[in-house]
Amino acid sequence: MARLLLIVAAGSGSRLGRSMPKALVPLAGRTLLDWALDALAPAAFARTVVAVPAERVPEFAGLVGPRATVVAGGETRSESVRRGVAALSPADADLVCVHDAARPLVTASEAEAVLVSAERTGAAIAATPVVDTIKKVSEQQILSTVDRTDLFAAATPQAFRYETLRRALELGDATDEAALCERIGVPVAIVPVSRLAFKVTTP
Repeated sequence: MARLLLIVAAGSGSRLGRSMPKALVPLAGRTLLDWALDALAPAAFARTVVAVPAERVPEFAGLVGPRATVVAGGETRSESVRRGVAALSPADADLVCVHDAARPLVTASEAEAVLVSAERTGAAIAATPVVDTIKKVSEQQILSTVDRTDLFAAATPQAFRYETLRRALELGDATDEAALCERIGVPVAIVPVSRLAFKVTTP
């Protein structure tokens, strides 16, 4: 079983108010994509693919260099994942790890914990326990307070045995791959990680 990595970096970054793709936004002198690639490098993936905006493939390829293969992403996250996974050419038993370039602060140990869990269970994701008090709302009025005891915010990396991920991706689009696995009845393990695994979305 090989470990394969897909980094999804096709986001436009419009909510950040930038004219460049989000993955190229600098953080402490390096791009978000650079931080993500380096954070996951200790896992020693057999192959790495980065899915990027279709019109920026040559630019990303120059920046990434020999660290990964760069492919054109799609209009949606799920389409970018489907294209990236196809470029990885996985076998059914391989472990495919999907990570957002916009989550640059995940640690190598957290990523390794997700991979180990997925190797054992077939599907696992990083997630952060919800610490805020959550309200269910309608028309700007609180309907109820939601019990947060068992609530987690999904993060990445998310890792799956390819045979499972392939079937899940055939279902269409979702905001993450775990949601697609849920639809086909596959249990997905949770690996708690630091809140630093947040997704960079706004300035």
